[in-house]
Amino acid sequence: MKNEKRKTHPISYISLILFFSFFLLPVLWILYASFKTGSSITNGKLFSLGGFTLENYRTIVQRGDFLLYSLNSLIIAISVTILSLFTGIIGGYALSRYAIKAKNTWISIMFIAQMFPGVLLIIPLYDLMLNYHLVNTIIGIVIAQSTLTIPFAMWLLKGYFDGIPRSLDEAAMLDGAGVLKTLWSIILPVSIPGVAIASFYSFVVSWGNYLMVSVLVQSNSTATLPIALYRLSSSLTLQWGNIAAATIFIVLPTVILFAIFQRWLVSGLLGGAVKQ
Repeated sequence: MKNEKRKTHPISYISLILFFSFFLLPVLWILYASFKTGSSITNGKLFSLGGFTLENYRTIVQRGDFLLYSLNSLIIAISVTILSLFTGIIGGYALSRYAIKAKNTWISIMFIAQMFPGVLLIIPLYDLMLNYHLVNTIIGIVIAQSTLTIPFAMWLLKGYFDGIPRSLDEAAMLDGAGVLKTLWSIILPVSIPGVAIASFYSFVVSWGNYLMVSVLVQSNSTATLPIALYRLSSSLTLQWGNIAAATIFIVLPTVILFAIFQRWLVSGLLGGAVKQ
């Protein structure tokens, strides 16, 4: 049996390499193109030696509007993450611990809201933001994007709280802790992996969202990085090196966040799947 298992190892590794290479090759090419001159990219060869440069990144960074878009994206993504976490933690804990009337109905509504494509929400959201004078504002964009992240965060954290023994809540309350104190000091420290998943999801969805921003943004003062990438790719003269550099610039923060929170993300997914 041991010999049979050893024989399957090389095949498994080769299969995994081929599988991931299929998905990673376009990403690697974008990274490669971001360091190449325009003539080197369009010479008909997939990869070639020579022609490497940092000019694409220098051009992107030196654009004043691109730095403004980056700041807007960061402010919006962090705000959406904080709002989603606050709402998800409070709502998820309430749904997990209290006998709320029509609880299953509320949970079903959250699922139904996630089933609708985002494009169907554009018209009612735009009308709502227009009535409250929130079009072309950071607050309006944050609220609109939160409609995509809050249902998932609340559902995820509710499921994670379900896996935490209620005896912890009871012991804390016997010691004189209130509901908020119990949630903050007892439940949340145990739920860090679940909170990490909700945070990562909310940030990534907001950071890369184009649909909501394209409708609500009407000036450079509130534009974000996806808008910048769209404008680069829709210009009359396509600078593929600049587009590739901007793409890497947008993707890099999510890759860094995943590398930092990878341990919590994996344990959170596993922990949320196990119910006690």
